[in-house]
Amino acid sequence: MQPRKRLLMIAFAGAASALMPVNSWASPLHPAGAGALACDAFVQRAGPDGLADPASMQWVLGYLTGRAAATNAWHRPFAGPEGVALDVLAYCRAHPVGQLDDAAAHFFERNSRCGTAHACK
Repeated sequence: MQPRKRLLMIAFAGAASALMPVNSWASPLHPAGAGALACDAFVQRAGPDGLADPASMQWVLGYLTGRAAATNAWHRPFAGPEGVALDVLAYCRAHPVGQLDDAAAHFFERNSRCGTAHACK
């Protein structure tokens, strides 16, 4: 094989392998575990106060803790597990085809804007 062709093949292989991780980083993240649970399934498991499914609520509370720590910004204190559970349950009742991670993200976004021009709803 000619040195020029060989060099071109090596460069092409290197460029292709260098682009592979970029594609995986650019792809959307998909939740796993309880975060992937459908809202209608959560409503069935959660009971009237949202606390009957402890694994799901632990996932939600961990998500909220991680988001609050990652933003490194002021955030209104959460209303405790009971308040979070009721809010997540209300979201899931209103959005049965959503996922638990959607409910947790909605709770975080809605409560992070409290005290600003957007206020709490």
